[in-house]
Amino acid sequence: MMAPAGPVQWDTVAVTAHLQRRYRVPVWWDDRAAVWMAMVLRPTGHPAGDEAVAAATPAELERRLAAAGVRPVPLPRQPPEPKSARRSAPPRQAPSRRVLRPMHGRHAAPRPPWWRRLVGAFIQLDDEW
Repeated sequence: MMAPAGPVQWDTVAVTAHLQRRYRVPVWWDDRAAVWMAMVLRPTGHPAGDEAVAAATPAELERRLAAAGVRPVPLPRQPPEPKSARRSAPPRQAPSRRVLRPMHGRHAAPRPPWWRRLVGAFIQLDDEW
C-alpha cells in the first residue's frame, strides 16, 4: 500500500530562474491559484498571438510550453577549470600621482594665516646659508 502524497514544496525562485533561462519566457508561480504560469510572447502579427500557459507542476509546464511551440534554449556549458589553476597575486597598483588642487573657490588649498603672509612679505628666508 502506498503512503498518501503530501503537498510538494517547490523552491519557486530556483525553478522559476531555471525555466526562464531554459525557455526565455516570463515564468512565475501564482500563489493564489497554486499553478505555474508562463507567457508565450510571439512576434507582432503572428496569427496565434500571445498565450498564457498554466500548469500544476514545472514538468507539466515544460510539456505545455513545448506544445505551444516554445523550444528550449541550450544552456551554455561552463569550460572546465585547468587542473593547475594557480591563484595569481593581485595586480599591482600604479603609484598614486599628486593630486592637483584648484587655485580658487572653496575647494582651494588652505592659505596660511594673514599674519604669516604679512611677515613673509617683509622677511624673505632663503634655504641657502
